[in-house]
Amino acid sequence: MTAAALSGLFLLLMGAGLATAAPAHAVDDPTRPDARVTHGPSCRPGGLVVEVKAGTAPYFVRLATTRQPSGEDQASVAPGTTVTLRTDDVAWGETIDGRLEFTARDGSGVTYVDELENYSFTRPTREDCDAAHAPTQPHPSPSPAPSPSPSAGSEQPGGGSAPSSAPSSGSSRTPAEPTPEPTGRPQDADPGAAAAGPPSSGSVSASSVAPGDTVTVQGTGFLPGERVVVQLRGGAVLASATARADGSVSTEIRIPERTESGPATVDLVGDDSAVVADVALQVAGLQTPTEADDAGTLVPLVAAAGALVATVAGFVRVVGRRPRRG
Repeated sequence: MTAAALSGLFLLLMGAGLATAAPAHAVDDPTRPDARVTHGPSCRPGGLVVEVKAGTAPYFVRLATTRQPSGEDQASVAPGTTVTLRTDDVAWGETIDGRLEFTARDGSGVTYVDELENYSFTRPTREDCDAAHAPTQPHPSPSPAPSPSPSAGSEQPGGGSAPSSAPSSGSSRTPAEPTPEPTGRPQDADPGAAAAGPPSSGSVSASSVAPGDTVTVQGTGFLPGERVVVQLRGGAVLASATARADGSVSTEIRIPERTESGPATVDLVGDDSAVVADVALQVAGLQTPTEADDAGTLVPLVAAAGALVATVAGFVRVVGRRPRRG
């Protein structure tokens, strides 16, 4: 690595270290501000940058340099606030030393100077920066010599002349452009386009069915020959069928015994097309005998029981009236 590259690398590392540099002037007095150098002259435009954080007392601070002792930037910092002071741009190869001048604004008359003794900067030259940022070029490997090709009309060892490999003057294709070979299977522009068919719909042979009874459901819009699964929405699979050539399907299903009464939906789902045809039906509740039916059934029973009692009573009277023998 050249000296210029090493110098550029050192500058980059130095710039990274400044971002975490310790405060330039740390004091135990909580009323005084703290200063921290954040940036120095580098390959990028700019100059010296210092961040000043106030203590418990207000201060006026000025950033001065050896090239401009009267100050290059200044600001007033209130308690608990932070200001950033910057110098003007530094020329290529220029050295700059800075200092901070503090003046208290609380009436105490305290003044002091932070010389920033540990911070003396020299901006690198343009050549050093160019060398540091230039990409490393690997040594080029020698390219293999092209193999000689037989010229047009040259004789082959077996006799005869070799055909010319140069393109004809009327051809627009160059030898670098290979002829695309057709593949055995065309690519679909949209995988879902092949599965798109007519809109799906569903119907049922009876709108109301009781648990345990059967009903026929129909659906359309499926792929011919695909398997269609019929299931109660939110429940188990009831049946499966194969779609016809026109994409329709029809099958008989049995409503499970424990299906709750009320509205229900049966879905017909295609395995390949993912088409769903839904069918709405009403699950009727099991019929229970009403009080009127109980009363209607009880009347014939009471009448029959009364007729039986009357018959038995008549029979007893007839037996009791038989004449006595002498």
